[in-house]
Amino acid sequence: MSYFEVNGLQVRHKTAEGIKEVLNIDHIAIEKGTTYGIVGESGQGKTVLALTILKLLQCPPGEITKGSILLDGEDILTYSQRKMQSQVRGKKIAMIFQDPMSCLNPVFTVGQMLDDVIRTNRGLTGKEALAYAYKVLDLVKLVDAESTLKKYPHQLSGGQRQRIIIALALCCGAEFLIADEPTRNLDVTIQASILKLLKELQETLGITVLFIANNMSLVSAFCDRIGILHEGRIIEEGETERIIRAPEQEYTRMLVEAAQLHSASAAEVKTGEELLRVEHLKKYFDVKKKNKKLSLKAVDDVSFTLNKGEVLGIVGESGCGKSTLLSIVAGMIRPTYGRVLLQGEPIEGISPHIGYMLQRDNLLEWRNIYRNVVLGLEIRKKLTKENEEYVQGLLKAYGLWEFRDKYPSQLSGGMRQRAALIRTLAVKPDIFLLDEAFSALDYQTRLAVTDDVRRILKLEQKTTLMVTHDIAESISMSDRIIVLSRRPAHISRIMEIPFDNPE
Repeated sequence: MSYFEVNGLQVRHKTAEGIKEVLNIDHIAIEKGTTYGIVGESGQGKTVLALTILKLLQCPPGEITKGSILLDGEDILTYSQRKMQSQVRGKKIAMIFQDPMSCLNPVFTVGQMLDDVIRTNRGLTGKEALAYAYKVLDLVKLVDAESTLKKYPHQLSGGQRQRIIIALALCCGAEFLIADEPTRNLDVTIQASILKLLKELQETLGITVLFIANNMSLVSAFCDRIGILHEGRIIEEGETERIIRAPEQEYTRMLVEAAQLHSASAAEVKTGEELLRVEHLKKYFDVKKKNKKLSLKAVDDVSFTLNKGEVLGIVGESGCGKSTLLSIVAGMIRPTYGRVLLQGEPIEGISPHIGYMLQRDNLLEWRNIYRNVVLGLEIRKKLTKENEEYVQGLLKAYGLWEFRDKYPSQLSGGMRQRAALIRTLAVKPDIFLLDEAFSALDYQTRLAVTDDVRRILKLEQKTTLMVTHDIAESISMSDRIIVLSRRPAHISRIMEIPFDNPE
């Protein structure tokens, strides 16, 4: 018997259209101290499997009709919620969720959240707990731990928030770790360091890892064995090298091919007059370190122009100031110095001419998908018959028409992000601000969506400022690329790379 097993698991979901089978898994076996990868596109049931293992699946509408999940020989599906909470969650199984903002409590600082987890799972308090928190933050490569412990989630970048989630999971000291796309929003350099860290922990501490991903290239570098999840079923399973080298199923071959570097060149674009100008932009934040007041230079002397119909990509590692720069352009935060001009006029506050697509979908849970998509039009009092037809066309083009009456909680992370993108397109802004707009999508879906978005941007001559940590994605979408770099002093510098010479 293996350390962890899933046998004959069937999970169904009750919907308005009837009962839908979400999972039907015959068998998964994971040996102690190894890493097993579950790979599949958005909506295939990966996260449902993770939630079922921890008995966090919402029932109803979900329903576990049969099967067993064995951890060290014991069927944890038979455990009560109290027993799961006191003996399994954190103590034996920890999970790194895919969306940091839905897991981090906005009213607590990082230090308070870490202290609570360390006290509960490690039994440490006071100075011992603080020392352990510093150690874990150092493991996940977060600089200036003293300042980070005092910050709230909204004060951190997307990559920093994801690393805090990983730190919280590490604090639990569990033997079995479920990593649900833990590096999805991180740049490639940080991805590599986190995967290396997880691999080192697995080898030195004997941790068993269930690694959930939509990126075949990630699991190929990290996992010992792979299971391909398609329509709720494991259609192919085996050693990683064998799956990558000689996939048997057509769906598996598609995933392997999608993992290759997407380097399609952008179409020629005829740009018009200057639409946006950023002049000597600076944004400094006051921080305290060892009772000294310091200035954190998130953005330092950044200048560029954006012409009508142009797609400008902004690339850089986590924490280099990409999202801060976009927030200033959107009028959401004021710069310390410098200005942003839209058609020659300074941007003072949030402009109706700018559409902002955030890293996280921010869909309202009490509105169905259609009502979420038209929200911006309702606020601006532009929900005309013509605009409704335009929205319906977008929903059909992006494969969400059949889900228009469903609520966000009933959709996968990738579908939610797609709905949020459609909501941004619906208001027909003069300038698109896309902040990691495709990071929630699996590789195959991301390629399809970026192709569709690129086509729309080019045909309709939409002007776009796009932030990403994926250089390949930026090359495929952009006419020009700007690279923000992070120095030890936290100074962001700017460098333009001609599109025809991206090296």
